[in-house]
Amino acid sequence: MLTKVLTNTSWLASEKVVAMASSLLVALVLARSLNPAGYGSLSYLLAIIALVGPLTSLGLNAIITRELVNTPQRQHAIMATASGFRLAGAAFGTLICLLLALTGWGLAGPADQWALAMLALANLFSAFQVIEFWFQAHVAAKAVAHMRLTIIVIFSLAKIAAALSGASLLLLCSLFALEMAFIGAGFLLIYRRAAGAIQWRALDVSYGWQLLKQGFWLVLSGVAAVIYLKVDQVMLAQMVSREAVGVYAVAARLSEVWYFFATAIAISLFPALLKLRQNNAQRYQQRLQQICDVLFIVALLLAIGISVIATPMVSILFGKEYQAAAAILTIHIWASVFIYMRALVSKWLIAENLLAFSLLSHGIGAIVNIAANWYLIPLYGGVGAAWATVLSYLLASYLAFWLAASTRPIALVMTKSLLLPVTLGYRYWR
Repeated sequence: MLTKVLTNTSWLASEKVVAMASSLLVALVLARSLNPAGYGSLSYLLAIIALVGPLTSLGLNAIITRELVNTPQRQHAIMATASGFRLAGAAFGTLICLLLALTGWGLAGPADQWALAMLALANLFSAFQVIEFWFQAHVAAKAVAHMRLTIIVIFSLAKIAAALSGASLLLLCSLFALEMAFIGAGFLLIYRRAAGAIQWRALDVSYGWQLLKQGFWLVLSGVAAVIYLKVDQVMLAQMVSREAVGVYAVAARLSEVWYFFATAIAISLFPALLKLRQNNAQRYQQRLQQICDVLFIVALLLAIGISVIATPMVSILFGKEYQAAAAILTIHIWASVFIYMRALVSKWLIAENLLAFSLLSHGIGAIVNIAANWYLIPLYGGVGAAWATVLSYLLASYLAFWLAASTRPIALVMTKSLLLPVTLGYRYWR
């Protein structure tokens, strides 16, 4: 089992490494080609789409993995029901974006309106990304990695070619939209090959409502999480300028691109942790601590390293137009310390059936982030938005877990990890 988990993790990590490199290369070319204002407009439109993303996932992601692991005999009902409900959620999110595009609220003109409409329609295909969790439950990430990497590389090259040829914002957004659509269709194809087509007749509405009730807190917490991940760019656009968004987006991209390590580790180990919790509670607790320690150390080294090289890195990669992003990056990257541990905590909340606290913690983060942005952005611009991000993650992904007795065990796990540098790793000396 360990070999299978390690192989699965390596495929996830390999895919994410290539995706990260592609994302950075595309961001570099787009930022240099569009200038800060143009890149800010693109980032603003993508941030709006990200804000409706939780309506597509419906909080069902890890729940689907759990259901497939615990009741594999209900596979067809689980997949059809989850896909159908997510498609309905995606349609609702698409409708919201289409209304924004139609009214032109917060948009610069017709080009922005058409671009947002295309991205919104492509968002429908993201409903089928639920298929990824079938492969996760079977610890079989290879097929997903192959499919997604092929599409990402092809569209990365297309975006770079379009940017270098002076393509308009509308054309670039159409490429982003097509990429989303192709990935959704790709999931349908690889699932058909592995397990057959989704059997829509197996869709069980009553079972879907049961899943939705379980995921209700995760939907709301997902909305809150996306708010304090992307609302800073929306607020910068409204309170400062699209140029400020472009500079901030460069820093955020260089910071957020590393988050995939935590996600890949947590996703790949989640099925094994669920089984360990059922069979060996002591071993389960030990593994939680070890995984949290690894996530923290990786994030700490990353934050230190990026802080040291931020100025030359931004200058070399993006040029003098984006030099102000270096100061933002040296602050923003420290949010990764809490984000990395939160990737594990999110799975722990599902395993322990404490989904309501996911909403509470993310809700705290969203409120603090909006309030801090409202106060700090007029004073410090993008630097203020970066401080607001770090503060919100500190509160939502660590301090909030001390509030309730039921979540203090995981808060203690995180505290032990945070103390590793101070204690020089004393717990591992033996």
